[in-house]
Amino acid sequence: MSNNELFYVDNLLDGLLDNNELLDNSLKGLFERRLSQLDISQTTSQKILGLEYRTLNGILEGTLKIVDFTALIKLSNFLQVPQKKVISLFLTELEKNFPESFPYPSNKIEFINKNFDLASLKKGGIISSITDYYDIDAKISSFLGIKNIFEYRPSVSNVAFSSGAIKPKNNLNRSLWLKRAKDIIHELDNPYQYDRDRLIDFFGEIRWHSTNVELGLTNVAQALYNMGVTVIFQTSLPTIHLRGATVVINNKPAIILTDYRGFYPTIWFTLIHELFHVLFDWEDVKKNKEHISEENTDILADLEREKEADEFACDYLFSKDKIQKSSAFIKNPVLVDEYAKNNHVHPSFVYLFYAKEKGEKNKYAWNLVHKNNPDITPIKTTFDNWFEDSPKTISEVVKHLKTTIYR
Repeated sequence: MSNNELFYVDNLLDGLLDNNELLDNSLKGLFERRLSQLDISQTTSQKILGLEYRTLNGILEGTLKIVDFTALIKLSNFLQVPQKKVISLFLTELEKNFPESFPYPSNKIEFINKNFDLASLKKGGIISSITDYYDIDAKISSFLGIKNIFEYRPSVSNVAFSSGAIKPKNNLNRSLWLKRAKDIIHELDNPYQYDRDRLIDFFGEIRWHSTNVELGLTNVAQALYNMGVTVIFQTSLPTIHLRGATVVINNKPAIILTDYRGFYPTIWFTLIHELFHVLFDWEDVKKNKEHISEENTDILADLEREKEADEFACDYLFSKDKIQKSSAFIKNPVLVDEYAKNNHVHPSFVYLFYAKEKGEKNKYAWNLVHKNNPDITPIKTTFDNWFEDSPKTISEVVKHLKTTIYR
């Protein structure tokens, strides 16, 4: 092929196979642009091609399972696009319409199995099957806001995790959970600069907002956002054993809260725990060190720091002295409610902190916790990230947050 011929082909491809993502570069899109170039109707093109309407549309839309190869050659000549390209585009459309007729690529299966805990994702309602890889691919890609599953990159760095007592078997779900949360925060794009002094001034007001289950966390999140600290709530995933995390986005702090174990006071405890890291460990968090808040960590320094953050949150929300005083009337709900009100916390805090002090084996204390734990559905609804079996896309979450919370 001469240089002139190469130039001619390149120009044709530039005209039809435009790199502009806004253009439709499917077989049907190329065909419609060719009709526009020639200023002819589809009926006229059928006469030129010598193809019936049903055959031509079946090829363009990928609905024709059995096709005469000469029809693809005719279409290639009409479009002035290489035959291999026409065949490739036709097969792409055919695969979309009849995925069961095409074997799912083995390299994708390997990638998915390596990077995702499918059983946990099914339990969490993100996928509906652990064997239908076409469906798995589509749902995980939608959940993460990516076009191709190979775009996914596990991420557990530059984050301080607030962990539960159980150590996870692996970080697959943590990484997925974190990836989605960070992308949401990126898209929110908090315009305010982080103001540590304003945060310190505001800190004393945070606790009493917990008395308002429906709007308290929303009001605090709005205030923190204006100080450059973004807070989002994201539903937990099986096996991640996390209360929350602190991440760095655009050189500003962001906190991700979750519904670990479903206790309302735990959400506030985690917020204060993470704000401890923001206030006192910010320079360490900003460095690209893996600051994992593990209760079972093997690193003594990290363990001590996590204990400090927990003690800070306890002292701020409901100190051991208050736990001791309230234990005398823990069976009297009227006195518990009054004591909680006087100490600017929701009554559920009194029961949970008392149960934590008594230990996991005290069934009576934990029965009180479950009985008096408020429904956290209003928080999930307000932050609207996802409910089981109906995860929102990242764009949907960001749009909702910008119109209801971060206006």
